[in-house]
Amino acid sequence: MATPRAVQPLPDTIVCLPINEWSGLPVNSHHLMREAGSRGYRVLYVDPIGLRRPALARKDMSKLGRRLRQVLRPLSPVAPGVWRLATVGVPLQDSRHGIALNKRLLAPQIRFALRRLKARRVLLWVYPPQLFALHTAIPCDLAIYHRTDDYVSLPGMNGELLEELESHAVKTADLCIAAARSYLDGPLREARNGLWVPNAVDDRMFDRHRIGPDPITNVSRPRLLMMGTFDEWVDLDLLRAVMVANPRWSLVLAGDSKISLERLSALENVHFLGRVPYEQLATLVSYCDVGLVPFRIGPVAADATPSKLYQYLAAGLPVLCTPFTNGDAFAGNVAVAPGDPIEFGGSIEHLLASDSPAARGERRAFAHQHSWSARFDTIEAALGRLSFDPPTRLAARR
Repeated sequence: MATPRAVQPLPDTIVCLPINEWSGLPVNSHHLMREAGSRGYRVLYVDPIGLRRPALARKDMSKLGRRLRQVLRPLSPVAPGVWRLATVGVPLQDSRHGIALNKRLLAPQIRFALRRLKARRVLLWVYPPQLFALHTAIPCDLAIYHRTDDYVSLPGMNGELLEELESHAVKTADLCIAAARSYLDGPLREARNGLWVPNAVDDRMFDRHRIGPDPITNVSRPRLLMMGTFDEWVDLDLLRAVMVANPRWSLVLAGDSKISLERLSALENVHFLGRVPYEQLATLVSYCDVGLVPFRIGPVAADATPSKLYQYLAAGLPVLCTPFTNGDAFAGNVAVAPGDPIEFGGSIEHLLASDSPAARGERRAFAHQHSWSARFDTIEAALGRLSFDPPTRLAARR
């Protein structure tokens, strides 16, 4: 009779290779790594070197200058249990030579940081497929590939190379996590272990005792809110048509913009706030009347569950989306309407008229079930079910 294979304890250290810098607005990687740090894991958050080749634009040059300053103090604590590592690399992740060079540059920097943190068992948690090859160059006992977006369809990407790298990551990773359920039947279908973990909400931010005074008293009501990153997948034409047809409504735009908002923000009933500090976001949402997610139908948005959906619900707002997502997944708390200005505007009018304190309470209760803490519970349970070998590779790669 074969001897049962001993299951090793979970890793004590997580190396996170994210898409977003630690200093950016909190997204999936920030929330999950903060949660990990609060549970006693040591987290090494490796600031990204960029997915796309930078242009000679002011924004890219500013980002490069900031990263060069951070390199002077490469390892620094940024949250309980979390250290940010600013690395030296080349922003050429769209070529094989650039990826190979970065592997050689990044690996010794990460290994040095792990020694400083006294890491024993390491979990590598990778978001961009270009960096998954590092699993053979640093000491790790488990590797996660976490797909939060359709990277291949993002503007400026080398799609053919990304598809090849992602395929390798999917087949190699111990666990593949999908932010959209459709990824499990699509790009992650060959995963050895697949797990659907949609985005979530930091529901502690929406505690009523933390909500401050109205930050936009100059904006008349009803207030429609669209927040997040404004990029090509946001249907600005739809928003403009709706606001032209309904001049008594106010539209509040909050977030970074990678595309021009000039035609939309020129309207008198549209107010662009730019990036709102994360600590003030819950207050802003709480003083609005309807949350909007008007994504264009396409591969980037398909079946997505953006965090803003849960943030709107955590504040009790009625929510309206275009049909990029399935409203059934939100237990009737999210309405879906076609991207036609008349139908979309009619749905907003219905949501405004039918809202009530009881409905807001139901939305808050639903959002409370979908916290980042609950999401981490799901991932931790999946890792606990995996059997893996003792850390012999750890010694072999030092």
